Amino acid sequence: MAMREMTAGIIIRGRRVLLVHNMKHGLRVEPPGGKKEPSEGWEESVIREVKEELGVTVSVRGMIGEYATHSPEGEFLVKLYRCDILSGEPKVMEPEKIPSFGWYSLEDMRKAAIEGTLVPNMALALGDLERLLDERGG
Repeated sequence: MAMREMTAGIIIRGRRVLLVHNMKHGLRVEPPGGKKEPSEGWEESVIREVKEELGVTVSVRGMIGEYATHSPEGEFLVKLYRCDILSGEPKVMEPEKIPSFGWYSLEDMRKAAIEGTLVPNMALALGDLERLLDERGG
């Protein structure tokens, strides 16, 4: 059976990445995202998920890569997309699942990876994200 796939959005502002605090199964620091509906495309899926979780409308700039992860629901391949906020400011939309979020520097993400709160796909993506953050230079 093929590994199930998910989408997630990477939003960068001032060399920091927007990550949500998923509390459904203990703290998991992860990019906004989720499973694709059968009727939608990958980019549509990430736009919908970011809107549901953070209340912002984003555009997709392109794919960063695909990274394996394990979640309480099993093994997934996560397609990470680079997103830009078109409208709105991020806010808590699903307080029972995602009570908070934060803007993470590379250092913050490395620390969360060591602590074990950063999801595996983000830990795997750190090298690629470092290049992205460097390119932007703030």
